[in-house]
Amino acid sequence: MNFLADFVLLLGAIAILLAALGAIKFPDTLTRIAAITKASTLGAVCFCLGGALYFSELEVVLLLLASSLILALGIPVSSHLISRSRVREGSKIHPLFLRRNDHEKDFIEK
Repeated sequence: MNFLADFVLLLGAIAILLAALGAIKFPDTLTRIAAITKASTLGAVCFCLGGALYFSELEVVLLLLASSLILALGIPVSSHLISRSRVREGSKIHPLFLRRNDHEKDFIEK
């Protein structure tokens, strides 16, 4: 069981590393948020699942599963709100990475 927990923790560490690389590599706020949100959510959930596999006690497993559920729901919603406020401030979208802008459509309809 420890091998599986170690593998899941390693997978989480790799996902967090990819999120950090995305934060460094991508040119604007919106693409950085997209990269950070997806990879860090996967990494955080993997850390929680790895901890649940490692400890294997009911209270700890339930706490870590609840934590992973809250993180999996909270991180994408908060990043969406941050990106939406960034667009409302007038942030320019990098033309090479985002070709479709759903937020602009919202502003035109109003």
